[in-house]
Order: sequence, then structure tokens, then C-alpha cells
Amino acid sequence: MPEGRPVPVSVFLGKGENDLARGDIVLSRSRTWTSRLVRFVTGSEFSHAALVFLVPKYEEGFSSTFVLESTRRGVSLARLEDYVDRKTGHSDVVVLRLVGEGFDEAYFKRVRGLMLNHINAEYDYWRSLRMGLSLLFGIRLGWHMLQREQGEAMRETIRRTRRNRKLKWVPPEFICSGFIQYGLVEAAKYAEQKRAALLKEGINFRDDDALLGVTPEDIARTTKLTWCWAIARGRAQRVSGYGEALAFMNGGK
Repeated sequence: MPEGRPVPVSVFLGKGENDLARGDIVLSRSRTWTSRLVRFVTGSEFSHAALVFLVPKYEEGFSSTFVLESTRRGVSLARLEDYVDRKTGHSDVVVLRLVGEGFDEAYFKRVRGLMLNHINAEYDYWRSLRMGLSLLFGIRLGWHMLQREQGEAMRETIRRTRRNRKLKWVPPEFICSGFIQYGLVEAAKYAEQKRAALLKEGINFRDDDALLGVTPEDIARTTKLTWCWAIARGRAQRVSGYGEALAFMNGGK
């Protein structure tokens, strides 16, 4: 695909088998109240994270890119096309990639398998209750942010929530990025790559609360991922870094 100039998102998605890879990380943001809340309390430009699960295989009968995500509905598969559809509100998307020794197809196959194990697990709460708990968690996180550094506030909120015997459920929309970090580290244990798979400095691969506390902004700011694409306003653009991607999403060329 041509470099240096945007292409229609339909062209980008149509060439997904060339421009995307299984295991790519997708960060997105929308205009919904949930997205705004998550971005506010996590100090992030993005509110959601997902992992590319399948890319188009026309000879096998499917032409869509599917991502694995954690939302209020639970852990599930979604089409990337729906992320960039303005009707869904996911208007801005970036794609990043973990590259390096050991991060091959076998590794990402293991990551996908570990994350798939959580489909329909632990998130079978009534919708209204889930939304209420999400708001409660957001308020709790906001309180800890007044007392602690931002990254530590997320970890402490998750730790206290999981410790509470009566209410240990952490809203998935707040830990979608942590869920990906957890999957990357768990898969890396088999390949002696645990530290290399840590996307945030200063956390320990043995600390599940810290892993789940990794935010979309932590993923966006890490030096361990390669920037690939930014998608906004119906166009896709190759990008090489955070600033370039943000400029494009905020209206730049």
C-alpha cells in the first residue's frame, strides 16, 4: 500500500491480509460517555484496546478482520470494520505491533489461545448492574488519582476492588488493555520472554494487579511496540510514532 499519504479505510481493510498481522494491538477512542470517562480517569488519548485475532483469508471464505476484546459484554470477538464505522462511535483507531526475537506466529497463537479461554467467563452480570459498577469503579479510581501517581492509582484501585469479597469485579472496559498485557506476559512465560513482553516500565510480571492496571496510554507510550497505522475520518495513514498518529487523528494530514 502506498506510503506517505492516506488511503480510504475501505481500501485499507480490503488489503488487511497485507497490512495487518495476528497479534497487532488496536487502540481506539470514541465520543461515548464511557470512552470519555475511561480517557479522563486514565489520562489517556485512547479508551479501548483489542488484539487482532484474524485477518482476511479470501480463499477460506472470510473477508473481515476480527479483534479479540474485553468489554461490558465480556470477552468476545468483533469486526475491525465496526470500529471504524462512524455509527458505532469508534472513529479513531491506531494499530501497533510487538516485534522482536521470540514474538513470532507461534507466540501470538499462544496469546490468542490464552485470551480465548476467558470468553464468556466472569462477566455474566446484568447490564444495568455492570454499568453501575463501572461508574463506581471510575469514581474510586478518580479518588485514588487525587492521592497517588496515575499509574499507581490504577493498580491500587484494581487491587482494592479484587480484595473486596463482596465486590471483586473489575469492569472490563477499564482493564481491556491490562487484559492484553496479561495475555502477552502469560504467553511469554513459555518462551522465556516475560520481561520483554512487559509494555510498561516498573511493573513486575508476577504482579497480576499491575498487569491488569496497564492502561491504553501505557500501551501507546511504550517503546516496545512499532507504530503501524492511524485511522480517522474514513482514512488510514501509515504512521511511525505517537505524535504523528495523534496529529493525524486530530485533523492533520
